[in-house]
Amino acid sequence: EIYLSIRLDESDTKGRLPIEEQRRKMFSALKKAGVDAEKQLSVQGMSSEFFRRRQSLLATQYELRLESAAAVRKVFDELDKAGITNVNVTRTSSSKIDEYRKEARQQAIRNAQSRAREVAEAIGQTIGACYEISDYTTSTQPVYRKNMLMATSAAMDAVAQEAEPEVQFEQIEINYTVSAKFYLNTK
Repeated sequence: EIYLSIRLDESDTKGRLPIEEQRRKMFSALKKAGVDAEKQLSVQGMSSEFFRRRQSLLATQYELRLESAAAVRKVFDELDKAGITNVNVTRTSSSKIDEYRKEARQQAIRNAQSRAREVAEAIGQTIGACYEISDYTTSTQPVYRKNMLMATSAAMDAVAQEAEPEVQFEQIEINYTVSAKFYLNTK
């Protein structure tokens, strides 16, 4: 899951393009990109700022959830064609994040058991039952990397003849630190 922030702001056009027109262009561009706006788009905030005399300029912040880097690329391209350029990747996630966390935690305790077994064998003993497990992971959020190589439309036009590689977001990295204490058995 990749989340984009889309900001429509009348001050970007110095009040010449009303927010309603920007919204229409955004929805049209999202539709061309294959986005179901009702399911994938949410309003994050709205504001109004005074500009010059008795005129206010409106702004609206949206969050768009996409499923792949290819979808992000398509949305960026369509929004750029519509003149909407205030778009950013804000965060990435996975619908299976709880499953990945569980797997990482289980692997961490298996590693602790394996290391305990190696150390015990070095002194001629074996490990018995585990009597204490401590989880030292302080963050409940995994580390997300948002490095995505994305060319602008101008750069794409310059290399239109060359085939572009499929660019993906980096893998989600989840770290767990556990400590386990085992009984020692003599041989």
